[in-house]
Amino acid sequence: MLDSGDNDTDYYRNLVLDFKIQQLQGLLVFAGQTRSGKKEVLQERALNLAGLGSKIINLKIIEIAKAQSRYRDISQSSENTGASPSAMDSYSNPYTSPIPDSPPPSHNSPAASSSSSSIDSVNSTTSSSHREVDGSLPMHPDVRLKPLPFFRIHDILLKPTSLQTSSNARLQDQTCQFYLTPSQANQISQSSCKNEKGRPEYRMQIQMRFSLLETSCLQEDYFPSSISVKVNGKMCPLPSIAPSNKPGADIRRPPKPVNITALCKLNSTSPNGVQVSWAVESAKMFTVSFYLVESLNYQDLLNSLKEKGERHPDFTKALIKEKLKDVDSEISTTTCKVSLACPLGKMRMRVPCRPNTCEHLQTFDAELFLQMNQKKPQWTCPVCNKDALYESLIIDGYFSELIRSDRLPEGEHEVVLNEDGSWQPLPPKDENVQNIAGGASQDFVPIDDDSDDEDHGEVNQNAAEAASTNKTNGVKRPLMDDDIITLDSDSETEEPEAKRAMYSPSGSPDSDIIVLSDVE
Repeated sequence: MLDSGDNDTDYYRNLVLDFKIQQLQGLLVFAGQTRSGKKEVLQERALNLAGLGSKIINLKIIEIAKAQSRYRDISQSSENTGASPSAMDSYSNPYTSPIPDSPPPSHNSPAASSSSSSIDSVNSTTSSSHREVDGSLPMHPDVRLKPLPFFRIHDILLKPTSLQTSSNARLQDQTCQFYLTPSQANQISQSSCKNEKGRPEYRMQIQMRFSLLETSCLQEDYFPSSISVKVNGKMCPLPSIAPSNKPGADIRRPPKPVNITALCKLNSTSPNGVQVSWAVESAKMFTVSFYLVESLNYQDLLNSLKEKGERHPDFTKALIKEKLKDVDSEISTTTCKVSLACPLGKMRMRVPCRPNTCEHLQTFDAELFLQMNQKKPQWTCPVCNKDALYESLIIDGYFSELIRSDRLPEGEHEVVLNEDGSWQPLPPKDENVQNIAGGASQDFVPIDDDSDDEDHGEVNQNAAEAASTNKTNGVKRPLMDDDIITLDSDSETEEPEAKRAMYSPSGSPDSDIIVLSDVE
């Protein structure tokens, strides 16, 4: 049993000094601090908490100390009396089994007896479904979730709540409850509409989000393994598990919020119960939270982006001058070419923008970028593949003026930027190029012989003259018998003169086809 002590800081510090690593970690996590580090580091943090004089922290210290004292008493009695293991099974370990809502009254510590009412008042403000199992997880940890651009939060129905285990089984379950106010229920009911597919939906939604229990940074949506959810006794559909092509990859549901509006009771008199079942994972703890949000589309975000205003053109001009600054005396760059076609749609941009975290000159179309992220949220810059969060997007005033300028040709998608920050259209291309593939159909000259180079030269020259004559006249006439010159190649070397006479250019100057035949 704990000895009596005065209600001062030294009393609680002495209790903390007797804690083991597990008890120290439980106290630190309860206070929302990290549980990593050596025992000396954990003990120093716990002593600092004991010196704060907080009633809640002091009650937690007493609770852990009493649990540790009960364990020691039972261990000593079992050693002295030789108790069987079955007798020990009746003991409930506070670090594996539920701890009562309030610690048992202590007749030795005046601090514990005087603050029992404080613990009851604290528990009364929590969810009726809260079960504190191992004494190490806070009921509502200070978990912050990443904002979702296409959902505007109006109210928090239930703050991030720890999913706590109640036994040593792998599959666990926990029930949470939340109520709607009359105003919230009225807002949801009046926001009913039909989507593009003609299905009824609510613009105001009740949203459920899961995340890891981590307070060091903003958390993304993260589903526990083997999770299932029932809302008011009805099974809630969850995002389908996406297969992965990477070997050994952790197969999980895509990180998305869950809309449970259709399963909720839209009144202020009945509670909404959500039963969560999940599989325990090593070194991972989870939270669940509920929000009243307004669903937005890409047009809403585009209007908000336009209301935010454009970045002044002088900023982009200064960036152009910096990019084209002559750093190396041997290599001088005075101009650069920039595309006005969006990298996503390959069409001219209408609302050029870029994140204020990117340093490149190239912009992309804000409307198309928001459309693609509404279908599949990625929020990465299409130019440099870095993060391009909605909060960092800004319309570029320089390129907006450039696109609206009368100097820019209608079909032009590229411009030249000068070192002084000015721009000019690309110089016109030389179009006085003969279209070789166009015009009348070409005449073909089949050649089936491996004759001497000299013979081929004469034949090719005749074919070129015939083809040019035809194209000059512009009329293709039918082939006659005297238009065909048959060239026979004999393997015998005794009659070279006769062979040459057969394909000498003695025929008509308008010959169209020359056939070279090989006679064995």
